[in-house]
Amino acid sequence: MNIQEAKEEIKRTVKAYTARTEEGAFRIPVKRQRPVLLIGPPGIGKTAIMEQIARECGLGLVAYTMTHHTRQSAIGLPVLEKREFQGEAYTVTAYTMSEIIASVYEQMEESGLREGILFLDEMNCVSETLMPAMLQFLQYKTFGSHRLPEGWVIVAAGNPFVYNRSVREFDTVTLDRVKRMEVEPDLGVWKRYALRQGLHPAVLSFLELRPECFYVMEAGGKGFVTGRGWEDLSEMLLTLEELQLAVEEVLFEQYLQEKETARAFAFYYRLYEKWSHKLRPEYILEGEGAIPSESFRGLPGLPFDERLCIVWLLLQRLSHMGEALEEQERLAKSLRYFTDGLSQGEELGGEALMSACTEGLDRRKKGLEVQKDWGLLAPGEEKRERKLVKAVEECMERARLGQGIEAFESRIGAEEAGATEQRRKLVKALGNVTDFTRKTFGERQELVILLTGLLEHPGTSRVMEEELSEEYGKAMAFLNTDSREEALRRQLLEKEMLLFTP
Repeated sequence: MNIQEAKEEIKRTVKAYTARTEEGAFRIPVKRQRPVLLIGPPGIGKTAIMEQIARECGLGLVAYTMTHHTRQSAIGLPVLEKREFQGEAYTVTAYTMSEIIASVYEQMEESGLREGILFLDEMNCVSETLMPAMLQFLQYKTFGSHRLPEGWVIVAAGNPFVYNRSVREFDTVTLDRVKRMEVEPDLGVWKRYALRQGLHPAVLSFLELRPECFYVMEAGGKGFVTGRGWEDLSEMLLTLEELQLAVEEVLFEQYLQEKETARAFAFYYRLYEKWSHKLRPEYILEGEGAIPSESFRGLPGLPFDERLCIVWLLLQRLSHMGEALEEQERLAKSLRYFTDGLSQGEELGGEALMSACTEGLDRRKKGLEVQKDWGLLAPGEEKRERKLVKAVEECMERARLGQGIEAFESRIGAEEAGATEQRRKLVKALGNVTDFTRKTFGERQELVILLTGLLEHPGTSRVMEEELSEEYGKAMAFLNTDSREEALRRQLLEKEMLLFTP
């Protein structure tokens, strides 16, 4: 299965394990709640889906990398205790609470979440002295005498032997007590995730052209490329470009640790750089009618890899516009929600308003810190929350100067008006870019890539469906008919003729 399928299966498992009868008992008894054992190559996203599942299901999450643990930290330290048996006093060995179990209770107290996921990564790479305790934990959910709280689901993960020679094989007795899932790399699933995360267009377009370079693993691990490597390289490229710092050749091999892949991407990135400087996307995004100018006349005759750069540059701009619109709409809605929660149906002014605002902000800040400490924040959520806090504080300052609750209403109106203007610009840009791509390249693979990217990005897809229903319908029809197959056939013919070697 791929990582998305594994995520959905784990979500179903967690829901089934935490479901209760009308009497309050677990529908599946605890002893029948097999730990999930997720086996897959490194850098595939096993940790990331645990965070997503916890957020989406409203569960706690405690994660440990087991190679960092000793037997003592897992099961606790020995302590001597005095006990009496049949009238005789004895000194016996007991254990302090396991660090792992203690972390679960700590998170329950701080977050208020009574159910959650205990994620144990690199489970099959633990030390020889710790392995017996880990096998006992998988079977009985206890470390020594300390049991995992009810309502907490164990998910363990590990790498196959081919990727990590230090792994230990689980015996049949252990495997018969876990719910085993094997995960394989899947570029299609990863690309949908990468597009929503805003990865660098050079990375996404290169993998469109060279899908075999997505996940590379040479025998013995001598050379490798993973999804994690592509994502981290993307973050570095975006940052260097924003800071206007040079991208040197040595950078690519630092993340893509297989020479031929690094060499091929370095060559492709220079093509992307050329077109990012040569092309003026604003002309297409903001122009009237989106009719190509004289400078665009030669685009259809370019090699396919260069045409791909152009399409992804435009797609990146549209994605950024969609993200900016979503952020502004979220801020307006959050401000409205915060303001509506202040008065609770009563008119507030003066000190009462300031007090209600302060209490509301304190609750949000405290909740944000707890979520941050335990890794429960979605990507970008902290930034959005801090933006809201800043907006509320600015409104409070104007309220102190005499505007009262009207300061909040005025700011909400301004944010909503800004969102409306951003939506108008995005609608125009979507129409222009789609029209430009169709007129310039025809109904070929370039149009397939553009429409697929727009429909897979939540911001642009939603606006197309709401504001450009006719174009949205055409896009859906095109991607589900023989037109798409013909475009793909043409692309394959062009790729066969493409000399992509630097």
